[in-house]
Amino acid sequence: MRTIIAADRRGAGPVAAALVAVAAVAGLVVVPLLRLGRVVSENGGASVGRVLRQPGVATAAAHSLLLACAVPLLAVPLGTAMALLLRRPVPGRTALRLLVVLPLVIPQLVLGYSWTQAYGRAGFTDQLVGIRWDGLHGPAGIVAVLVVDAVPLCYLLSCVGLATRAQPQLERAAHASGAGSWTALRSVTLPLLAPVLAAEAALTFVATLESFAVPQVLGAPSGFATLTTRIYSDLALAASPDAFLDSVTLALGLVVVAAVILLPADLVLGPRLRAERTRQSAGPATAGRLSGGTLAGVAGLAGYAVLSVGLPTLALLGASVTRAIGVRATPSNWTLDNFRAALDSATAGALWNSLRLAALAATLLTVLGILVAVLERRRGARLLATVTTLAFAVPGSTLAVGLLIAYGRWFGAGLGLILLAYLAKFWALAHRTLSGAADRLPHGEWQAARVSGATPAHAARSVWLPAMAPALAGAWALVFISALHEVTMSSLLYSYGNQTLAVAVLDSQQLGDVRVTAALCVLLTGVLLAALVPAWVAVRLAGARRA
Repeated sequence: MRTIIAADRRGAGPVAAALVAVAAVAGLVVVPLLRLGRVVSENGGASVGRVLRQPGVATAAAHSLLLACAVPLLAVPLGTAMALLLRRPVPGRTALRLLVVLPLVIPQLVLGYSWTQAYGRAGFTDQLVGIRWDGLHGPAGIVAVLVVDAVPLCYLLSCVGLATRAQPQLERAAHASGAGSWTALRSVTLPLLAPVLAAEAALTFVATLESFAVPQVLGAPSGFATLTTRIYSDLALAASPDAFLDSVTLALGLVVVAAVILLPADLVLGPRLRAERTRQSAGPATAGRLSGGTLAGVAGLAGYAVLSVGLPTLALLGASVTRAIGVRATPSNWTLDNFRAALDSATAGALWNSLRLAALAATLLTVLGILVAVLERRRGARLLATVTTLAFAVPGSTLAVGLLIAYGRWFGAGLGLILLAYLAKFWALAHRTLSGAADRLPHGEWQAARVSGATPAHAARSVWLPAMAPALAGAWALVFISALHEVTMSSLLYSYGNQTLAVAVLDSQQLGDVRVTAALCVLLTGVLLAALVPAWVAVRLAGARRA
């Protein structure tokens, strides 16, 4: 990649690409945040003191920090342990891998609501065996669901770290020197993974700090407020003119916290995380008979998958086809009336809005993602990638308010503004996916094609595109799925007739219609799965064709 950039340094293409990337970052991220700061400063900073004196703000901030600290402490070790376990050829490894990453497909809103149907009062386990979790609507339940939501990301990042940074020959040397499995893990594998684990902790901290759907679903009934739910209530429910300014001030506070955590971590860890794939196998250092501890780990992982995803999914499906609340979900009580009530013209319009917004955002961000992945190899362009990462860490409510202030006069409240929010929020997902693949581009093949007389465009089509095809398909699918189930920004920016499907689910849940909400949740998850399967097949085919 560096050779390619150096060879074309004098051309107009890199300059134009850099200008496009800088303009996009400025327009989508920098300008909205500056407008937020300007709104607060125009008031002389009076809103800061007013917000700090408001009852409940300090408590909401403490709740947000509590969640943001607790979730990484649980999710990072769990995700890493799963990656280490499934690195070995254990029984049912393919099925277990799918179960571990399944929560990525399930929106946070749906995941939180499915837990209420599984473990809440009059839920699935309460009706079946008389067991319910009274603490589900509170901090413990919110932490549990957010951990389940965060574990797949930690697992995938740990898998990538093991594939690119692990040194099986060092682990074998440790075993040959008499070290046990735990000693080799502690002294060899974990130190090599330290930058990856630190990045997981920072990303999970920021993602939890800006989470909205789970605290709203599980915290609102018990009065457990966070900064994001308070911002939402100030913007969506409060009628006071000061409420808008107070919400902007709170949003800027979240930006400051996210920036303090993420910017140093990205600048320090980013270069250390970039590593070319090693030639040796990154599989386990030892093979043979599985120990009792490994088999116990497999059983524990299977139990975790059943409790975290299996039972909540069954409970959600049961609620979506049951005739009435409190009735057992037996075949005699099944009906499709809930889906008929959910699939009205408004829901159909919301589904169409969600599909086209997600597809357009995924296509545009795939192009912008590879653009930044190429440009960040230039000296001084690293900050460009860091700013896109900061936009991902900015709370959705903050980004939505900033875009509304900056561009609301031209776009109004509607699909155009929601699309801008998706582009700003999910750019980092496409960029990070494609940046790792760009590190492993076949430099020698590119040079051979150029020496043989191929133009840069022809060499890119014949060398780059086949090598990048799996990553391109993966980046597109990741952005599409994330945009399809986004609810925070959409709930603040939509107008009549421009509702998305996730917002329809949130509105139904807040109205208390359990059966229709369950049907909408099943519909949203089904759409995501229908989009994911073809993308997964495309990635596998592209990888097999490349191999």
